[in-house]
Amino acid sequence: MMIIGNRDELIQATQEIVRIASVKDASAGEGKPFGEGIARALEYALAKGRELGFKTENFSGYAGHIEFGEGPETLGVLCHLDVVPAGEGWSMDPFGGEIIDGKLYGRGTIDDKGPAMAVLYGLAALKDSGWQPRRRIRIILGCDEESGWDCMHHYLPIAGKPEIGFTPDAEFPVISSEKGILMVELSGALQCPKGIELVDIQGGNRPNMVPDRCRVKLRGIEDEGLLVKTATKIGAKMDLERDESGITMVFKGVSAHGSMPETGVNAISYALAMLHHLGFEQGIINFLYEHIGFSHDGRGLNIEVKDAFGPLTANTGVISLEDNRVKVLVDIRYPVSFTQEQILDRLTAGLSADVTLLSHGGKGPLHVDGDSQLIQILQRVYEKHTGEEAKLISIGGGTYARALDNAVAFGPVFPGQTELAHQPDEYISVSHLVKLAEIYGEAIAKLGRPGRD
Repeated sequence: MMIIGNRDELIQATQEIVRIASVKDASAGEGKPFGEGIARALEYALAKGRELGFKTENFSGYAGHIEFGEGPETLGVLCHLDVVPAGEGWSMDPFGGEIIDGKLYGRGTIDDKGPAMAVLYGLAALKDSGWQPRRRIRIILGCDEESGWDCMHHYLPIAGKPEIGFTPDAEFPVISSEKGILMVELSGALQCPKGIELVDIQGGNRPNMVPDRCRVKLRGIEDEGLLVKTATKIGAKMDLERDESGITMVFKGVSAHGSMPETGVNAISYALAMLHHLGFEQGIINFLYEHIGFSHDGRGLNIEVKDAFGPLTANTGVISLEDNRVKVLVDIRYPVSFTQEQILDRLTAGLSADVTLLSHGGKGPLHVDGDSQLIQILQRVYEKHTGEEAKLISIGGGTYARALDNAVAFGPVFPGQTELAHQPDEYISVSHLVKLAEIYGEAIAKLGRPGRD
């Protein structure tokens, strides 16, 4: 089937949309609720859909869809065009869309612009072959997946929920379960040891990213050698900067997706360890070091739980200091057999008197039965294209599959591949991109005309 004729167009379109820095920012306006960059990415994708002969609609900049065919039901393929901030540590322009040694680099290449373009060109190849669906096909393009999902909250009440769907925003073979997501904000008054002042601490960009940088500014310490020696002792990578107002330590980690904190190196953890060794043994700094520290299983927060689908994880994603209070955002992913209320009850019981739970929010877990038509069709498609068994798996990531009543995540990362979402030098190989178009085209063909193999 398909794609070879559109291969070069697929690659070029992916490069072009990656070059649009679609990070949520403060440049919002009418028709641009998430900022200029995201609005440009949405219009680019919709224009490409029209160019390929599809109907399109823009829902006030919150989301859009590309539509093909008619039918009593709708198959939705849910993609997103917003990306997380580039962060530091890139060896090239994160929005350059360069191809080097067969790899297309840039923020969003794997999460989720590359897969979105693969879906579009897979559908285009189907249309060009004369295929006609029995279900209406909608490629739904969200614009706030990496933040609060305001895109889906706006789009679905207007356009309606597809009866069945998948999202190319996780892993292969098929994701039948997704852990619940709970974002919590903890706060506490800063308490400093005698003779040392914590002027500022800032780390992380988003709670769903393992922070790769944390800046700590101190006043009252003159011995830089002590800081270097302590950094070596705790295994921290750290740069020092001094000016007339104090000394600044910049701790370096390795970014990763917040749902898999064990795959990254948390710079905030090293900052907390340094402060602990400098005598910060009271208040919220001490609590964070003693009860979170370098762990990501929630044990110190009284929330270490697991079930057959996997354990809870906790990522300390953002830390800040304002008005003499330290605030942290923690991204918790809990197993599907637990409720948000159960996790919150355990968490609040484990907090010390120095720490306050300021706010919380999240999304419940997802589980789709393995006997469903949706999962069985996707399993057959995967096995046909890879020759490998399509095992059902559970993930900590939260995808658009939760927005529908009958949807799962399907790709784009193959078993054994390194997870590059939210990391520096994110890329997708050209061969991988083309393979995705073939797989997603076939998945749409089978789900769009159920009962015909």
